[in-house]
Amino acid sequence: MKTLIRTIPVLACAMLLAGGQAGAQEQAAPAGSLTEPLPVCRLDPRDSGKLAVEPCRPAPPVQPRRAVAQVIGRMPAQPAPPVVPVAPLPPGLAVPMPRAPQPIGSCDTGGCRDAAGARYNGAGNATLDANGRICHRNGAFIQCF
Repeated sequence: MKTLIRTIPVLACAMLLAGGQAGAQEQAAPAGSLTEPLPVCRLDPRDSGKLAVEPCRPAPPVQPRRAVAQVIGRMPAQPAPPVVPVAPLPPGLAVPMPRAPQPIGSCDTGGCRDAAGARYNGAGNATLDANGRICHRNGAFIQCF
């Protein structure tokens, strides 16, 4: 087991070195196979969307680039925004919590009645109670929200 632990890093290094040498040989081969340098890229005079000769190399710079120091200025100071007083909100209306589902006693074409006799008007699963709240019918139970 100790021998295996020692040999894994050695094998990994050998593979990396072999891969790096193969990549260097591949890159050197195309450069050595060219007998003459590529022409400078120019646009085709008949069609400006195409090059006159392909492959080509980019043109050399007209003037050598000069070094310039990078200057980063500070942003100007911003004044703090004015404080706007906010009026207190009026007390909210109390939202009633949904009641527990009520068992349905009987139904007809206009709606249903629960076991206590309260009427729910509407057809299908969506009905309204006497206060206008939306109620949902689920099987033998009805719950208003």
